Amino acid sequence: MANSQPKPVISTRHTRSVLTKNQQVILSDLLRGSVKFCKVAGLQEDLITEIIDTDTDWALILKLDALLETATKEILRKHLRITLAGRTADSGAMEGFIESLSLNGKTSVLNLLRAAGCAKTDLSFIEAVRKVRNAFAHNIKNLNVSLIELVKRQDKNLLASLCLLKAAQNEMIAMREKNATMLRLELVLSTLRFLNFAYDVVAKEQP
Repeated sequence: MANSQPKPVISTRHTRSVLTKNQQVILSDLLRGSVKFCKVAGLQEDLITEIIDTDTDWALILKLDALLETATKEILRKHLRITLAGRTADSGAMEGFIESLSLNGKTSVLNLLRAAGCAKTDLSFIEAVRKVRNAFAHNIKNLNVSLIELVKRQDKNLLASLCLLKAAQNEMIAMREKNATMLRLELVLSTLRFLNFAYDVVAKEQP
């Protein structure tokens, strides 16, 4: 079936048969940093491997999106400070403010990170994941649609953002249609890279 979901072939249980030795080393390094982020963010330490083991595209996207949103807000919790007349805003009030922010939009988490100089590729990736997440979450008809098929229904620019490419050509789409693992792996690796960045930012002591 064209819309059949792939097995969790990027699962931590299957990486030896799917990834090259160099890719395994990269994934292991990224996993270690991501586990550290989960620990400082108060998340379960095996959350990352549980997400990687997810066996459907829609569930994988929803989980990655939630994890990315948590990471962006954790960065703001650590470093967003408002001082007025020598007095710093109450941490509890700031916590509530940050939690109430939407991920996208004019007054959003991503716009604050954009203003702070966060890498454009990271922000575009997170926005792209949210767009795919919404397509899955808001239409039950997409439940069993494959990730690459759903992306194709959107636009090529979305695939480029998900894969951190300058542009998505037809042959790039064809490659990911032929090998469903490729796109899932790219999403996981990009998410892990951002979590490593988030850990470095969150763990860094303020001056």
